[in-house]
Amino acid sequence: MRTLQLIDSLDTGGAERVAVNYANALHDKIELSALAVTRKEGALKELLHDEAPYLFLKRTNTVDIAALLRLRRFIRQHKIQILQAHGSSYFIASLVKMITPGLKLIWHDHYGNSEYLENRAIRFLKWSSKTFDAVFAVNENLKLWAQRTLKVRNAFYVRNFIAEAFPLESSKKFAGIKGKRIVWVANLRAQKNHHLLLDAFEKLLETDPEYTLHLFGEAPNTSYATSLLARITQFPVKKSVFYHGVYLKISAILPHFDIGVLASASEGLPLALLEYGQAGLLIVATDVGQCKEVLAGFGSCVPANDAEILTSALLSLRDTKKEAETNAIHFQKRVQEDYGASGIVKKVIDIYDQII
Repeated sequence: MRTLQLIDSLDTGGAERVAVNYANALHDKIELSALAVTRKEGALKELLHDEAPYLFLKRTNTVDIAALLRLRRFIRQHKIQILQAHGSSYFIASLVKMITPGLKLIWHDHYGNSEYLENRAIRFLKWSSKTFDAVFAVNENLKLWAQRTLKVRNAFYVRNFIAEAFPLESSKKFAGIKGKRIVWVANLRAQKNHHLLLDAFEKLLETDPEYTLHLFGEAPNTSYATSLLARITQFPVKKSVFYHGVYLKISAILPHFDIGVLASASEGLPLALLEYGQAGLLIVATDVGQCKEVLAGFGSCVPANDAEILTSALLSLRDTKKEAETNAIHFQKRVQEDYGASGIVKKVIDIYDQII
């Protein structure tokens, strides 16, 4: 079996990390596992397996004939049987399927605003969906949406899986007191709702000023990111909130923290939640996407867009420390057993076999 993962960029987003995870996890399970990037290379290229065939298409337009032909040439050269297109890369994937006889196409839907599917732009997607042999969806909502809206018969809910953790970087030091370091791994985008977390964190500091909040993620050149970075330099949070930027091997440093938080307004199946569990952190997350299902009662799941309840949930971890720590141990085990690569990759290969 020979597969190619396709993604528009290798910036440090969730879908991009999943594409790299697939390319790496399949490397020693099938005959060939490759990765192609359409528009923009990025930091995640560093995490790709050294032996994985790789192509950068240098695509500049929606219909870029040169990029399309480069992709077809790569597919023919490596005898690719299955093309798995992640997120917005579906359009060029559909075009290349039309000119590559025998190629099977899977669209992997990572849509993060799964609570607001009625607002999704689908004109090109509906056209492209006629070429899909299957759809992988990161949550049940997206699977049902693909079946009902795109009329795709072979739609599967396939859980995101987590790569093996990197060795702990024990020399790293972070501000704050053990037991009171909160971390959030999320690019600085409005969907992630960092301002809500800062509202909750300000209330938390009124009760206990020893807490610190550590933010990791890319800061794009947007008004949202600019306003957020400005806010954390101001009273009352400027001595308690730290922005660390992008850290590729995040699993190597997460054990330095105590509480993992997710305050998003909407999600699919966030990898950050799995990474928190892998690191054994206590967890507070908003009830969006698959978060409640993933946590399975082993963390606090609170309504989105409610700073007061988020503050209360964070304080509750302190007040019920033993129970929270026990939950963290159970969740760590759940992540290892249910969201590790081996079981999910086996399911994916079974689906590949059905499609070929």
